[in-house]
Parts: sequence; C-alpha cells; structure tokens
Amino acid sequence: MENLSPIAEAIRHYKLNASGGYDEWSKVPRAPDYKMHVPSMDFNVTGHDEVREVIFGWLTDIGAQQELVNIVEFGGSVTCFLHITDKEGAVLDIVEVFQIDDQGRVSEIWAL
Repeated sequence: MENLSPIAEAIRHYKLNASGGYDEWSKVPRAPDYKMHVPSMDFNVTGHDEVREVIFGWLTDIGAQQELVNIVEFGGSVTCFLHITDKEGAVLDIVEVFQIDDQGRVSEIWAL
C-alpha cells in the first residue's frame, strides 16, 4: 500500500472508512457516467444515482462491513482485496477493480 497516486489514495481512504457509506464514497473523484458491475448479484449500474440506490442500498440491506486487505495500483487500474462481512456473519472475499480515466477519475468498477 505504498506510493499510491491521488486517486488510489482516495479509494484507499474510502475503503478504510467505508462505514461512512455513500457520503464517504462521494469524496472519491468519479466520472459522471461511471459504471459498476457486480456479476454475482447481476448488478450493472451507471452514474451516481444508480450506484447510490442499487449498490449502497444493497450494502446497507446486508449490513456490510468492509475490511481492506490490500490495494494495488497498476497503470490505469486500482485493485482492492476485501473481506466483506454481512449481518449474518458470513464473510465474502471480494476483489474490486477500479478503472481510472485520463482525468484521474473512476470510470468503471468491477466487484468480483
């Protein structure tokens, strides 16, 4: 987790403070029409409103608690390795890949 770019550091800060929900996420620079994909839940959303309603609604519903295990930056991508615990105590091992645009904003996210 050393020598991260400003956008990777912003993502890292959000992941370390994810209990702040969408308000904390909104501090990360994002393209207006950024996309997020969660294939295991069949979620494919676009833009701030859909991410807030669908993704953060789901995270709230399951009582998600995120633990950042590692973050790696490689070229125009930032990858986070997470443990997400739900309200039942089940732990999901998740990899999130953030694609960064040429303006240093998140343009697409895959949660795998």
